Amino acid sequence: MTDILYKYRSLDNFKNFVDIILKNRLYVSKYKDLNDPMEGQYYYRTGELDRIIRDRLAEEKGNLRICSLYRINDNELMWSHYSNGQRGVAIGVRIDEAHYTVRPIQYNGLASIRNQNFTDQTAIEILSHKLEVWNYEQEERVFVQNGHFYIDVQVEQIITGRAMSNPDFGFVRDLVEKINPSIRIIKADTIMNG
Repeated sequence: MTDILYKYRSLDNFKNFVDIILKNRLYVSKYKDLNDPMEGQYYYRTGELDRIIRDRLAEEKGNLRICSLYRINDNELMWSHYSNGQRGVAIGVRIDEAHYTVRPIQYNGLASIRNQNFTDQTAIEILSHKLEVWNYEQEERVFVQNGHFYIDVQVEQIITGRAMSNPDFGFVRDLVEKINPSIRIIKADTIMNG
């Protein structure tokens, strides 16, 4: 099992939140549905990769589905961007690495691919690189083949955003305690500075 990784979520689609804690699973997306416009791009020298390999890479990237998770639970930008201005949650989960490919993102720019480097892991390698501007996320990705829409997780904790109202906090706490009382409920202001 991995260390605890976090999925920041708005509660606007409450059905999805309930699905996560009820069924212990997270949705996996196609890479083109992720928010980085450079996602899936890579470098190669002109003439270095023939059309067959480029087509195969495009197909392999298209067949992968990804769940983006984060090693941190106290980053103000992450809370603001991904949890509706800190009114949502960060869901702490563990992933069974025996069942899934889990890779930390490398923030050293786009991957550079050459013919002799091409393997069945090349698409995952490409999708494990991002520009340095994203390094505040401390992202880890779970990769599965197309045909899967969810990954199984073990939900360990729910951290509620600092801007979540008291009635919403009470509702989330009561709901989680009914569904799975072993999930720890934490208010973000107890873990965040400021």
